[in-house]
Amino acid sequence: MSTPEGNFETAIDDSRDRAARERAIDELQTANECDSLAELARMDDIEAEYRELAIRNLGHPQCEPTLSNIVDEGDLSDELARSVLTETPDSSGAGP
Repeated sequence: MSTPEGNFETAIDDSRDRAARERAIDELQTANECDSLAELARMDDIEAEYRELAIRNLGHPQCEPTLSNIVDEGDLSDELARSVLTETPDSSGAGP
């Protein structure tokens, strides 16, 4: 079983294969690790595809406040981040 810290390390490790890095970023989203996803989104020294995946994974209700904060603070000038923010649903779709 992977840990959030392990997933973060996998995501930034350029010696890992693409599938493992993408899976690690997806697992951060599944675990609601919004701060870790935000850190990935802010990193200039990882490939753009992984930054973009982290930004997209911030686009769910639990991470919307984090994405909003980093866009408002100017930490992401990325148009993708603004787009994901406007497309974030108000709820996860789970019923009562």
